[in-house]
Amino acid sequence: MSVIAFDRDELASFRLDEVVRLLSRKLDQALAGFGLTRAQWRLLAFVSRYEGVTQSELARLMDFERATVGQAIDAMERKGLVQRTPAPEDRRVWRIVPTEAALALSPALRPVVDALMAQMFRDFSDADRGLLDGLLARLSANLENETLAVPQENAA
Repeated sequence: MSVIAFDRDELASFRLDEVVRLLSRKLDQALAGFGLTRAQWRLLAFVSRYEGVTQSELARLMDFERATVGQAIDAMERKGLVQRTPAPEDRRVWRIVPTEAALALSPALRPVVDALMAQMFRDFSDADRGLLDGLLARLSANLENETLAVPQENAA
């Protein structure tokens, strides 16, 4: 049996996956007491920040499919945390706004999220955080701006 050795870049990509998975799990645990998932909290954060955003704009901001965002909005509407309001400029378009219940919940969510961020970035200096942000931005730009060229011998 042959063992495939991972190179440094593959190991770094595995570490990124691990960090995202751990952060997702910790956020889900921390938000469970509020009846929210990480994805719902993220949607609520975007809706609160960009009040009146359309479903299409929200899908683009969150990098989700429009239908996925629609289902999340439906769930958040059932919880009474967001509502769809008609756009005055186009009656086919709905704007998504936080409800009073969402605005009342936000101050309680902030310390939970802040505590998790403090745990994750413990022992990071401001310079470390800036460097990490810059490096992650470069990784994202590298992946977004080019199409992957798959070598022909490996293409299926």
